Amino acid sequence: MHPDVVVIGGGIVGCSCAYYLAQAGLKVHLFERDALGSGASKAGMCHLVTWEEPKIHLDLARESISLYGQLAGELKEDIQFRQTGSLSIVESPQSMPAISEMVQRLHGWGVAAQMISTQEAIQFEPAISPAIAGGVFYADDAQVNPLYATVGLSMAAREMGATIDPYTEVTAIELNPGKSSIRSLQTSRGRIQADNFVLAAGAWSGVVGKMLDLELPIKPRKGHLVLTAPLPTDRFRVKTIFSAGYLESVKGSENIAVSMNLQQTVNGNLLLGSSRQFAGFDRTVEPHVISRMIQRTLSLLPSLKDVFVIRSWAGLRPYTTDLLPVIGKAPQLENLYIAAGHEGLGITEGPITGKLISQLVTGHQPAMDIDCLSMERFQLKN
Repeated sequence: MHPDVVVIGGGIVGCSCAYYLAQAGLKVHLFERDALGSGASKAGMCHLVTWEEPKIHLDLARESISLYGQLAGELKEDIQFRQTGSLSIVESPQSMPAISEMVQRLHGWGVAAQMISTQEAIQFEPAISPAIAGGVFYADDAQVNPLYATVGLSMAAREMGATIDPYTEVTAIELNPGKSSIRSLQTSRGRIQADNFVLAAGAWSGVVGKMLDLELPIKPRKGHLVLTAPLPTDRFRVKTIFSAGYLESVKGSENIAVSMNLQQTVNGNLLLGSSRQFAGFDRTVEPHVISRMIQRTLSLLPSLKDVFVIRSWAGLRPYTTDLLPVIGKAPQLENLYIAAGHEGLGITEGPITGKLISQLVTGHQPAMDIDCLSMERFQLKN
Protein backbone atom coordinates (compact mmCIF):
# COMPACT_ATOMS: atom_id res chain seq x y z
CA MET A 1 0.00 0.00 0.00
CA HIS A 2 1.22 3.50 -0.72
CA PRO A 3 1.67 5.94 2.20
CA ASP A 4 -0.91 8.44 3.38
CA VAL A 5 1.63 11.25 3.21
CA VAL A 6 4.98 11.84 1.54
CA VAL A 7 7.19 14.55 3.04
CA ILE A 8 9.82 16.14 0.80
CA GLY A 9 12.67 17.45 2.92
CA GLY A 10 14.47 16.12 5.99
CA GLY A 11 15.39 19.23 7.96
CA ILE A 12 13.84 20.35 11.23
CA VAL A 13 10.58 21.32 9.50
CA GLY A 14 10.24 18.16 7.41
CA CYS A 15 11.10 15.89 10.34
CA SER A 16 8.65 17.78 12.56
CA CYS A 17 5.96 17.17 9.92
CA ALA A 18 6.84 13.47 9.76
CA TYR A 19 6.77 13.19 13.56
CA TYR A 20 3.38 14.80 14.11
CA LEU A 21 1.82 13.12 11.07
CA ALA A 22 2.99 9.72 12.32
CA GLN A 23 1.78 10.60 15.81
CA ALA A 24 -1.66 11.26 14.27
CA GLY A 25 -1.68 7.68 13.00
CA LEU A 26 -0.84 8.32 9.34
CA LYS A 27 1.52 6.22 7.25
CA VAL A 28 4.38 8.60 6.41
CA HIS A 29 7.30 8.40 3.97
CA LEU A 30 9.96 11.14 4.11
CA PHE A 31 12.57 11.78 1.44
CA GLU A 32 15.72 13.87 1.92
CA ARG A 33 18.19 14.24 -0.94
CA ASP A 34 21.19 14.39 1.42
CA ALA A 35 21.76 13.52 5.09
CA LEU A 36 18.98 14.42 7.51
CA GLY A 37 19.37 18.00 8.72
CA SER A 38 22.15 18.70 6.22
CA GLY A 39 20.71 22.05 5.11
CA ALA A 40 19.85 25.01 7.32
CA SER A 41 19.17 22.72 10.30
CA LYS A 42 22.83 21.74 10.45
CA ALA A 43 24.18 25.13 9.44
CA GLY A 44 22.10 27.25 11.83
CA MET A 45 22.39 28.51 15.38
CA CYS A 46 20.64 27.18 18.49
CA HIS A 47 18.63 30.29 19.50
CA LEU A 48 14.85 29.93 19.93
CA VAL A 49 13.43 33.42 19.40
CA THR A 50 10.29 34.65 21.21
CA TRP A 51 10.25 38.33 20.17
CA GLU A 52 10.36 38.40 16.36
CA GLU A 53 7.57 40.53 14.88
CA PRO A 54 4.92 40.53 13.41
CA LYS A 55 2.58 38.89 15.90
CA ILE A 56 2.20 35.67 13.91
CA HIS A 57 5.90 34.97 14.58
CA LEU A 58 5.32 35.55 18.29
CA ASP A 59 2.40 33.11 18.27
CA LEU A 60 4.33 30.46 16.34
CA ALA A 61 7.35 30.81 18.64
CA ARG A 62 5.30 30.56 21.83
CA GLU A 63 3.59 27.37 20.68
CA SER A 64 6.79 25.88 19.28
CA ILE A 65 8.85 26.44 22.43
CA SER A 66 6.08 24.78 24.44
CA LEU A 67 6.32 21.81 22.08
CA TYR A 68 10.11 21.72 22.48
CA GLY A 69 9.58 21.42 26.22
CA GLN A 70 7.39 18.37 25.60
CA LEU A 71 9.78 16.90 23.03
CA ALA A 72 12.70 17.21 25.45
CA GLY A 73 10.89 14.68 27.64
CA GLU A 74 9.52 12.49 24.82
CA LEU A 75 12.45 12.02 22.44
CA LYS A 76 15.22 9.53 23.17
CA GLU A 77 17.79 11.93 21.73
CA ASP A 78 18.95 14.68 24.11
CA ILE A 79 18.03 17.77 22.08
CA GLN A 80 19.79 20.09 24.57
CA PHE A 81 16.69 22.21 25.08
CA ARG A 82 17.11 24.80 27.81
CA GLN A 83 15.50 28.08 28.82
CA THR A 84 18.38 30.55 28.72
CA GLY A 85 16.97 33.99 28.02
CA SER A 86 18.81 36.31 25.65
CA LEU A 87 20.34 39.76 25.80
CA SER A 88 19.97 42.27 22.97
CA ILE A 89 22.58 45.05 22.96
CA VAL A 90 21.59 48.53 21.78
CA GLU A 91 24.69 50.33 20.59
CA SER A 92 23.43 53.82 19.81
CA PRO A 93 21.47 56.16 22.13
CA GLN A 94 19.55 57.32 19.05
CA SER A 95 18.16 53.78 18.69
CA MET A 96 16.77 53.58 22.22
CA PRO A 97 13.37 55.28 21.57
CA ALA A 98 12.56 52.90 18.70
CA ILE A 99 13.65 49.90 20.78
CA SER A 100 11.52 51.14 23.69
CA GLU A 101 8.48 51.40 21.39
CA MET A 102 9.09 47.87 20.17
CA VAL A 103 9.32 46.57 23.75
CA GLN A 104 6.01 48.26 24.58
CA ARG A 105 4.38 46.50 21.63
CA LEU A 106 5.85 43.20 22.74
CA HIS A 107 4.52 43.73 26.26
CA GLY A 108 1.05 44.14 24.76
CA TRP A 109 1.41 40.69 23.23
CA GLY A 110 2.65 39.09 26.44
CA VAL A 111 6.35 38.89 25.58
CA ALA A 112 8.76 38.98 28.55
CA ALA A 113 11.00 41.84 27.42
CA GLN A 114 12.86 44.05 29.90
CA MET A 115 14.63 47.28 28.96
CA ILE A 116 17.96 47.65 30.77
CA SER A 117 20.51 50.43 31.08
CA THR A 118 24.20 50.29 30.16
CA GLN A 119 25.09 49.56 33.76
CA GLU A 120 22.47 46.83 34.05
CA ALA A 121 23.65 45.25 30.79
CA ILE A 122 27.20 45.09 32.12
CA GLN A 123 25.91 43.58 35.36
CA PHE A 124 24.25 40.91 33.23
CA GLU A 125 27.47 40.37 31.29
CA PRO A 126 30.68 42.05 32.52
CA ALA A 127 32.39 41.10 29.23
CA ILE A 128 30.24 43.58 27.30
CA SER A 129 31.93 46.80 26.19
CA PRO A 130 30.77 49.81 28.26
CA ALA A 131 30.42 51.81 25.03
CA ILE A 132 26.78 50.77 24.55
CA ALA A 133 23.49 52.57 25.13
CA GLY A 134 21.60 49.77 26.89
CA GLY A 135 19.77 46.63 25.98
CA VAL A 136 16.77 44.34 26.25
CA PHE A 137 16.59 41.07 28.17
CA TYR A 138 14.20 38.47 26.73
CA ALA A 139 13.52 36.05 29.57
CA ASP A 140 11.62 33.41 27.58
CA ASP A 141 14.18 32.84 24.82
CA ALA A 142 15.68 29.38 24.78
CA GLN A 143 18.17 27.14 23.01
CA VAL A 144 18.07 23.75 21.34
CA ASN A 145 20.57 21.72 19.33
CA PRO A 146 18.93 21.88 15.88
CA LEU A 147 20.67 18.83 14.42
CA TYR A 148 19.97 16.69 17.48
CA ALA A 149 16.33 17.82 17.39
CA THR A 150 16.05 16.95 13.71
CA VAL A 151 17.56 13.50 14.20
CA GLY A 152 15.52 12.90 17.36
CA LEU A 153 12.25 13.71 15.58
CA SER A 154 13.14 11.45 12.65
CA MET A 155 14.04 8.56 14.97
CA ALA A 156 10.76 8.93 16.87
CA ALA A 157 8.77 9.16 13.63
CA ARG A 158 10.45 5.97 12.42
CA GLU A 159 9.54 4.20 15.66
CA MET A 160 5.91 5.18 15.03
CA GLY A 161 6.03 3.53 11.61
CA ALA A 162 7.30 6.29 9.31
CA THR A 163 9.76 5.45 6.54
CA ILE A 164 12.69 7.88 6.50
CA ASP A 165 14.85 7.81 3.36
CA PRO A 166 17.88 10.12 3.34
CA TYR A 167 20.09 10.38 0.23
CA THR A 168 17.00 10.09 -1.96
CA GLU A 169 16.33 12.90 -4.40
CA VAL A 170 12.97 13.79 -5.92
CA THR A 171 13.62 14.05 -9.65
CA ALA A 172 10.12 14.51 -11.10
CA ILE A 173 6.51 14.93 -10.01
CA GLU A 174 3.52 13.50 -11.88
CA LEU A 175 0.08 15.12 -11.69
CA ASN A 176 -3.24 13.36 -12.00
CA PRO A 177 -5.06 13.76 -15.37
CA GLY A 178 -7.05 16.80 -14.23
CA LYS A 179 -3.82 18.43 -12.97
CA SER A 180 -5.56 19.39 -9.73
CA SER A 181 -3.55 17.01 -7.55
CA ILE A 182 -0.27 15.09 -7.39
CA ARG A 183 -0.28 11.45 -8.43
CA SER A 184 3.28 10.36 -7.70
CA LEU A 185 6.91 11.31 -7.22
CA GLN A 186 9.83 9.93 -9.16
CA THR A 187 12.84 9.61 -6.87
CA SER A 188 16.38 8.31 -7.23
CA ARG A 189 15.04 5.11 -5.61
CA GLY A 190 11.96 4.76 -7.78
CA ARG A 191 8.40 5.96 -8.11
CA ILE A 192 6.03 6.42 -5.18
CA GLN A 193 2.34 7.29 -4.94
CA ALA A 194 0.60 8.86 -1.92
CA ASP A 195 -2.65 10.48 -0.91
CA ASN A 196 -1.02 13.70 0.27
CA PHE A 197 2.33 15.45 -0.13
CA VAL A 198 4.18 17.96 2.05
CA LEU A 199 6.83 20.23 0.56
CA ALA A 200 9.34 21.09 3.30
CA ALA A 201 12.57 21.38 1.34
CA GLY A 202 13.82 24.63 2.89
CA ALA A 203 15.79 26.85 0.52
CA TRP A 204 15.25 24.28 -2.25
CA SER A 205 11.43 24.41 -1.99
CA GLY A 206 11.18 26.82 -4.91
CA VAL A 207 13.20 24.44 -7.08
CA VAL A 208 10.87 21.55 -6.23
CA GLY A 209 7.88 23.82 -6.83
CA LYS A 210 9.04 24.42 -10.41
CA MET A 211 8.55 20.72 -11.09
CA LEU A 212 4.86 21.48 -10.57
CA ASP A 213 4.88 24.79 -12.43
CA LEU A 214 4.28 26.28 -8.99
CA GLU A 215 5.85 29.70 -8.50
CA LEU A 216 6.79 29.37 -4.85
CA PRO A 217 8.59 32.62 -3.93
CA ILE A 218 11.29 31.08 -1.74
CA LYS A 219 14.96 31.65 -2.50
CA PRO A 220 18.21 30.95 -0.65
CA ARG A 221 19.74 33.57 1.62
CA LYS A 222 23.30 32.75 2.57
CA GLY A 223 24.60 33.03 6.12
CA HIS A 224 28.04 32.45 7.65
CA LEU A 225 28.81 31.09 11.11
CA VAL A 226 31.97 30.66 13.16
CA LEU A 227 32.62 28.07 15.88
CA THR A 228 35.20 28.60 18.63
CA ALA A 229 37.01 26.21 20.89
CA PRO A 230 35.06 25.41 24.08
CA LEU A 231 35.11 27.94 26.89
CA PRO A 232 34.06 27.37 30.52
CA THR A 233 30.28 27.09 30.57
CA ASP A 234 30.09 29.79 33.26
CA ARG A 235 31.89 32.29 31.01
CA PHE A 236 28.55 33.92 30.13
CA ARG A 237 25.57 34.32 32.38
CA VAL A 238 23.27 34.77 29.38
CA LYS A 239 23.95 32.15 26.70
CA THR A 240 22.66 34.25 23.78
CA ILE A 241 23.87 37.82 23.21
CA PHE A 242 23.19 39.77 20.04
CA SER A 243 23.23 43.29 18.67
CA ALA A 244 19.85 44.95 18.24
CA GLY A 245 21.14 45.75 14.75
CA TYR A 246 20.52 42.07 14.03
CA LEU A 247 16.87 42.99 13.47
CA GLU A 248 17.83 45.37 10.67
CA SER A 249 20.12 42.79 9.08
CA VAL A 250 17.16 40.40 8.87
CA LYS A 251 14.97 42.99 7.17
CA GLY A 252 17.72 44.50 5.05
CA SER A 253 18.08 44.00 1.33
CA GLU A 254 21.73 45.02 0.91
CA ASN A 255 23.99 42.45 -0.67
CA ILE A 256 25.89 41.55 2.51
CA ALA A 257 24.48 42.47 5.94
CA VAL A 258 26.52 41.59 9.04
CA SER A 259 25.57 41.74 12.69
CA MET A 260 26.76 40.33 16.02
CA ASN A 261 25.14 37.21 17.46
CA LEU A 262 26.90 35.04 20.06
CA GLN A 263 25.52 31.80 21.47
CA GLN A 264 27.30 29.53 23.91
CA THR A 265 26.33 25.90 23.42
CA VAL A 266 25.89 23.23 26.08
CA ASN A 267 29.42 22.01 25.31
CA GLY A 268 30.93 25.47 25.87
CA ASN A 269 31.71 26.30 22.24
CA LEU A 270 30.68 29.72 20.98
CA LEU A 271 28.64 30.09 17.81
CA LEU A 272 29.34 33.49 16.26
CA GLY A 273 27.15 35.06 13.62
CA SER A 274 25.71 36.34 11.59
CA SER A 275 25.59 37.41 7.98
CA ARG A 276 22.95 37.59 5.27
CA GLN A 277 23.44 37.80 1.52
CA PHE A 278 21.84 36.65 -1.70
CA ALA A 279 24.30 34.42 -3.53
CA GLY A 280 22.12 31.75 -5.08
CA PHE A 281 22.94 28.27 -3.83
CA ASP A 282 26.62 29.05 -3.31
CA ARG A 283 27.73 27.94 0.17
CA THR A 284 31.38 28.94 -0.23
CA VAL A 285 32.88 30.45 2.93
CA GLU A 286 34.04 34.00 2.21
CA PRO A 287 36.91 35.13 4.47
CA HIS A 288 36.05 38.83 4.19
CA VAL A 289 32.55 38.14 5.55
CA ILE A 290 33.96 36.05 8.41
CA SER A 291 36.38 38.88 9.19
CA ARG A 292 33.56 41.44 9.36
CA MET A 293 31.55 39.17 11.69
CA ILE A 294 34.48 38.68 14.05
CA GLN A 295 35.22 42.40 14.08
CA ARG A 296 31.60 43.12 15.00
CA THR A 297 31.79 40.57 17.82
CA LEU A 298 35.03 42.00 19.22
CA SER A 299 33.67 45.56 19.12
CA LEU A 300 31.02 44.53 21.67
CA LEU A 301 32.84 41.69 23.46
CA PRO A 302 36.53 42.66 23.34
CA SER A 303 37.58 40.05 25.91
CA LEU A 304 37.11 37.35 23.26
CA LYS A 305 40.19 38.49 21.31
CA ASP A 306 42.22 35.48 22.52
CA VAL A 307 39.59 32.83 21.83
CA PHE A 308 40.48 30.27 19.15
CA VAL A 309 38.27 29.79 16.10
CA ILE A 310 38.15 26.14 15.02
CA ARG A 311 35.66 26.12 12.15
CA SER A 312 33.52 28.27 9.88
CA TRP A 313 30.82 27.44 7.34
CA ALA A 314 27.94 28.89 5.36
CA GLY A 315 24.34 27.73 5.01
CA LEU A 316 21.20 28.78 3.17
CA ARG A 317 18.08 30.19 4.79
CA PRO A 318 14.76 29.84 2.92
CA TYR A 319 13.82 33.49 2.31
CA THR A 320 10.48 35.04 1.41
CA THR A 321 10.01 38.73 0.63
CA ASP A 322 7.74 39.36 3.62
CA LEU A 323 9.90 37.23 5.98
CA LEU A 324 6.96 34.96 6.80
CA PRO A 325 6.85 31.23 6.15
CA VAL A 326 4.40 29.52 3.85
CA ILE A 327 2.31 27.06 5.86
CA GLY A 328 -0.85 25.59 4.37
CA LYS A 329 -2.44 23.92 1.37
CA ALA A 330 -1.06 24.87 -2.03
CA PRO A 331 -3.40 26.67 -4.40
CA GLN A 332 -4.55 24.62 -7.41
CA LEU A 333 -3.21 21.35 -5.95
CA GLU A 334 -5.65 19.83 -3.50
CA ASN A 335 -3.27 17.27 -1.97
CA LEU A 336 -0.11 19.39 -1.61
CA TYR A 337 0.79 21.17 1.62
CA ILE A 338 3.67 23.64 1.95
CA ALA A 339 5.84 24.08 5.03
CA ALA A 340 8.77 26.27 4.02
CA GLY A 341 10.19 29.79 3.88
CA HIS A 342 11.01 30.33 7.57
CA GLU A 343 14.24 32.26 6.82
CA GLY A 344 16.19 32.29 10.12
CA LEU A 345 13.30 31.01 12.25
CA GLY A 346 13.04 27.44 11.01
CA ILE A 347 14.60 26.09 14.19
CA THR A 348 12.30 28.18 16.37
CA GLU A 349 9.13 27.38 14.43
CA GLY A 350 9.83 23.83 13.25
CA PRO A 351 7.71 21.85 15.76
CA ILE A 352 4.61 24.04 15.53
CA THR A 353 4.85 23.98 11.73
CA GLY A 354 4.83 20.17 11.81
CA LYS A 355 1.90 20.17 14.21
CA LEU A 356 -0.11 22.57 12.04
CA ILE A 357 0.56 20.55 8.88
CA SER A 358 -0.57 17.41 10.69
CA GLN A 359 -3.81 19.13 11.71
CA LEU A 360 -4.45 20.34 8.17
CA VAL A 361 -3.77 16.96 6.55
CA THR A 362 -6.01 15.13 9.03
CA GLY A 363 -8.83 17.61 8.49
CA HIS A 364 -8.69 19.18 11.94
CA GLN A 365 -8.95 22.86 12.74
CA PRO A 366 -5.42 24.29 13.07
CA ALA A 367 -4.43 25.25 16.60
CA MET A 368 -4.01 28.86 15.45
CA ASP A 369 -5.10 31.14 12.64
CA ILE A 370 -2.55 30.79 9.84
CA ASP A 371 -4.48 32.36 6.96
CA CYS A 372 -1.79 35.06 6.69
CA LEU A 373 0.78 32.33 5.94
CA SER A 374 -1.02 31.00 2.88
CA MET A 375 0.85 31.08 -0.42
CA GLU A 376 -2.13 32.92 -1.85
CA ARG A 377 -0.91 36.13 -0.19
CA PHE A 378 1.76 36.41 -2.89
CA GLN A 379 -0.74 35.86 -5.70
CA LEU A 380 -2.95 38.62 -4.32
CA LYS A 381 -0.05 41.07 -4.71
CA ASN A 382 0.45 40.28 -8.39
